[in-house]
Amino acid sequence: MSILGRRFSTKLMATMAGVMLLVALLPAWSITPKRDITLVVRGMAFYLESDLSTPNPTIEMKAGERVRVVIKNQDRGFTHDFAVPVLRAATKQTDWNESGQVVFKAPKKPGTYEYVCQPHRLMMKGTIQVH
Repeated sequence: MSILGRRFSTKLMATMAGVMLLVALLPAWSITPKRDITLVVRGMAFYLESDLSTPNPTIEMKAGERVRVVIKNQDRGFTHDFAVPVLRAATKQTDWNESGQVVFKAPKKPGTYEYVCQPHRLMMKGTIQVH
């Protein structure tokens, strides 16, 4: 094969193309798929967006799973966040009608971990069950 008047072997060109493809795909392979969990905050409690009847639900995660937790504050007059203290992961403080988010990896060790709203941790808390 000839490029700009220089001759290169087909084997070298195929190897270079393979290396370029590998480098291009490396970021996609290295990121664990992310799962979104949306929590609605109202009445001084967290609710899964898909289940607005169970306050402060247990959230199930796989060990090492990468998740994004989004909170939607529908609690007029109160500022809330979502935090997993053991992971040092937290959303920003959100006012009424605002949203916040945090991305983190579930612990690699299966077990039960606490999540809280830091300003209201005595009543707004639940568990994350890691399998």
